[in-house]
Amino acid sequence: MFNILAPIFGLIALAYASRKVNVLGPSAYIELNRFVASLALPALLFDNVAHVSPAQLHQPGFLGAFAVGALVVFAVPMLFGRKDRDFGDRALDGLSACYPNTGYIGLPLASLAYGPPSAPGATIAAVFTACVLFGIAIALLEWNLHRGHAFGVTVTKVGSSLVRNPILLAPIVALTVTMGLWEMPAWADRVMKLLAGSAGPCALVAHGLFLARDDPSNEKLWTLATKPRPLALVTLKLAAQPLLTAVLAVYAFGLSGMDAQLVVILSALPTGTGAFMLADVYKRDLALTSTVIMASTLASAVTLSVCLAVLPRLF
Repeated sequence: MFNILAPIFGLIALAYASRKVNVLGPSAYIELNRFVASLALPALLFDNVAHVSPAQLHQPGFLGAFAVGALVVFAVPMLFGRKDRDFGDRALDGLSACYPNTGYIGLPLASLAYGPPSAPGATIAAVFTACVLFGIAIALLEWNLHRGHAFGVTVTKVGSSLVRNPILLAPIVALTVTMGLWEMPAWADRVMKLLAGSAGPCALVAHGLFLARDDPSNEKLWTLATKPRPLALVTLKLAAQPLLTAVLAVYAFGLSGMDAQLVVILSALPTGTGAFMLADVYKRDLALTSTVIMASTLASAVTLSVCLAVLPRLF
């Protein structure tokens, strides 16, 4: 377990320390995050989807367990949160509670823990997270922003936001390769593999830099982390979501072995930085979202260790 998790959290810690001692500048996380989100992570998703067979991607049980677990948890803060809290903030609370860091932590962790056989499942989870969960959150936030406007305006805004997202486009384009509609030239395949290889380490470094960013609200994060709302969201993310997913995986979708273990591990990941990106863009509760990301990332060093130790004995 240590050999699996140490490289993941080691890179995050190294990046955090590098910013704190000014080895990397205050804007480093912004540019590196942009590189990962625009080039490296789309290339990794493209490479994974393009080099697996349609049969490997056809895992309805895996997708069902992961998706239903995430969507149920997404709904909890929206349905049971305080009604005087703005709808947009409750939508972002739902995303923070269910949005696993599949791209930045999940893909490299799955590779280290389970090797190449984990690639199809990890890719399915990453694509669902980046496309479906992120897309639903954007739709809800846009709807909240444009309430009272024409329905077509909201649809256009949501559609344009999703169509321009390279993380969404990459696996869709890759499906044309998977289905044999065209064959990638060798040089293009090599470019994709080089970019894909940079995604894991660069994403982890970007995540560490994000946690260490220069932001006045950071001084309050340790205090906020003990408040009821962030504690509830972190508990939903690290405990309720993987537990629900485990029950669904075994009893509703009949998963076992590595598939069952992997879908639970991917559900148990800490909150991804996509939630922070939307909080920033839509001017929602940025301090709360940052707190949930920070607290869930730190706590996941323990919870993921427990999952990796216990799950092989259960499934």
